[in-house]
Parts: sequence; C-alpha cells; structure tokens
Amino acid sequence: MEEGKTRERAVKKEKIVMAMCCPEGEAAEKIKEKVLVKLGECMEGRSNVVMTRLNDDDLKQIDALVEVEVFNSRSEAAAFFIKEGMQVRKDLFQKVMSTVDKIRALKEQARKSLSQEKSQ
Repeated sequence: MEEGKTRERAVKKEKIVMAMCCPEGEAAEKIKEKVLVKLGECMEGRSNVVMTRLNDDDLKQIDALVEVEVFNSRSEAAAFFIKEGMQVRKDLFQKVMSTVDKIRALKEQARKSLSQEKSQ
C-alpha cells in the first residue's frame, strides 16, 4: 500500500514539474525526459547533511514546491537545486579540483613531516 502511495506521489511530482518547466511542442518530450532524469539523479545517495540559510523569497519558492508536492521536503528541494547549480558550473569545479588535490597532498606532506619531527 505504501508503495502505491509513493508511486502516486512520484507521478504527481512528474506532472507538476512538467507543467512548470516544459513547453509544448516537439522539444517537450526531450525536456521532460531530462527533467525526470535529473530529478532521479539528484535524489539518490543523499546521506550528507549541510545546514544553510535562505532569504525569505527563496524559502517561499522552495516551500511552494514542497506544498504542491514536487518535493517531499525543503531538504529534498535544496539538494535538487544545489545539484543543478553545480552541474551548471561544472567547469568551475573541474578547474579547482586539481588545485584542491595539490593542497591536500601538501597538507598531508606537512603532517607527516611534523609527526616525524615529534617522534625524533
């Protein structure tokens, strides 16, 4: 029974998202498919907690989507929009990650050096 309700909610979400962001016409099916794939990808594997503060306007918009059951919670909506933003700026993350990796390696090297010094 719970599985049926979950499926109903998913179908309802799909319809609401489609109505909100999918135009009519030949490209509509492709857009609908992309939105559904992104929704599914974003909601998988969410086990980390991040606290955030939002302004009133952003919160109203998120709450509206939760109210019409596009998302089950503010957390789910925030996770979706964070993921979307990160995908849009994927180039930024690709640029910075090599530098971050170097910084991490240098920190590890410094820790090892200090621990060797302490043991002598």
